[in-house]
Amino acid sequence: MKKSKKKIISLASYNKKKIIWSKNLYNNKEIKSLSKKLFLKAYKKRISYLNTWMNEPILQTSDDIIALQEIIYKTKPEVIIECGVCWGGSILFYEHMAKITNIKKIIGIDTFIPKDLEKRIYKKVSKDKVVLIKGFTTENDVVDKVKKITKKYKNFLVHLDSDHTFQNVLNELNTYSKFLSKNNYIIVGDTIVNRIPTQKQWKRDWNKNNNPEIALKAFLKKNKDFKIDKKINFKQLITHNPLGYIYKK
Repeated sequence: MKKSKKKIISLASYNKKKIIWSKNLYNNKEIKSLSKKLFLKAYKKRISYLNTWMNEPILQTSDDIIALQEIIYKTKPEVIIECGVCWGGSILFYEHMAKITNIKKIIGIDTFIPKDLEKRIYKKVSKDKVVLIKGFTTENDVVDKVKKITKKYKNFLVHLDSDHTFQNVLNELNTYSKFLSKNNYIIVGDTIVNRIPTQKQWKRDWNKNNNPEIALKAFLKKNKDFKIDKKINFKQLITHNPLGYIYKK
């Protein structure tokens, strides 16, 4: 039996090729058009509501969950702040990531955290690591609590996934960007709202004229020390966060 002369490329070579492949994927007009059509059709069928983590709904697309994992493993934040807890699946996901990374604290903030959800979450995680805070993400009492909990830490990941109106997202960006050190990320959720028709089947305050991407652009205009990491979107076909992954330079 003849041995194959084909050599396996090195990891460095593979990673270089991967950047080229992902750019080609992202820049392909036909794929881009199909991706948008697929998102709209799947979104109407509640694609974002179908994933779970430890049996709790995690309201993210599969592409965005993978992106979260990559960012966490690459940047190794000590603290994750999530604005918008919802069903708690993301909190459980972060707690799982804490077992293999440097995460020391996971803070979830929401105006409404049901008692039964709180009980379920705390049965599955360490109370020393996970802190749930009830209140508006940018009100002084809440921000002061976050500062007190995180005062000895330097590296953060912030995920903005609460009220997606322009003013709230801009307020959150201005507030939580101050926690970040060099190479720390903020994920601005649901920038997709700016790129799709207003979804009239759901009554919401955000729409094409009032949404996270407009807030993000306003923030970046005044904060030149932050930059969009476009490489994350290069390989995503269904994402809620086009151009919504930013980091501190």
